[in-house]
Amino acid sequence: MGRAPANGMAAEQETTASGAAWTILRPCAFASNALRWLPQLRDGNVMRAPFPAVRTASLDPKDLGEVAATILRDNGHGEILWPTGPEPLTPAEQIAFLAEATGRDLTCIGLTDEQARAQMLATTPAEYVDAFFDFYVHGAIDESVVRPTVAEVLGRPPRTFAQWAAAHADAFR
Repeated sequence: MGRAPANGMAAEQETTASGAAWTILRPCAFASNALRWLPQLRDGNVMRAPFPAVRTASLDPKDLGEVAATILRDNGHGEILWPTGPEPLTPAEQIAFLAEATGRDLTCIGLTDEQARAQMLATTPAEYVDAFFDFYVHGAIDESVVRPTVAEVLGRPPRTFAQWAAAHADAFR
């Protein structure tokens, strides 16, 4: 049995070189990342969000599961797929959809980078916080790009954040 790869890219290289059928899924941000706001919701209706200007085409995890299941049934395609949601939204726009789904009067306050770093370091290891800043402040990744992957694989558009929020509204009430 081989040694475990040191990182995700090494795992992808081992997979593509294995000779087995493969497809690699590289999803963007998940709609379920909104669950990070639950502790704040317990204290009221004001949500403090890092990276307030950053848009993400958040993907419903259910769509990712359906894409993965479809690919597995088809024995892999030998390609890299980038599943995304259908629309790039800011945290304030996501919170507005949560407000609509729950009937709560929610408000979003964007944090400065300094405030965001301090808030994140309270619960997250520094190397992860640095990675988030590299992604969202320094532009290492752009999760606002909407790709046709879900529609191409499933034959229907991806679920919207509003649909995800409505389906999970009870968690936010």
